[in-house]
Amino acid sequence: MDFSADSRYIQVSTGAYKRQVHEVPLGKQITDSVLIEKITWATWTSILGDEVIGIWPRNADKADVNCACVTHTGLNIVTGDDFGLVKLFDFPCAEKFV
Repeated sequence: MDFSADSRYIQVSTGAYKRQVHEVPLGKQITDSVLIEKITWATWTSILGDEVIGIWPRNADKADVNCACVTHTGLNIVTGDDFGLVKLFDFPCAEKFV
């Protein structure tokens, strides 16, 4: 769960591996991808989204990547996976299988 820098939005990852963005405090789900792209996030711990599609290895199962966290500078993201590996990527990491 992550708040936007202005605390107006929150993003969550569901058990069905869907990323959802909601308005705070109303809870209304935001589905407009153009608006979502413009949001600056205060933190990033989601394993889902266009910004982190490159953290997923080729032929990965949905449950293979377990956690992620962007550095305070916003330049890198670190992940933990089912294989006991901790990996470091540039952030955003939008290219598949780099």
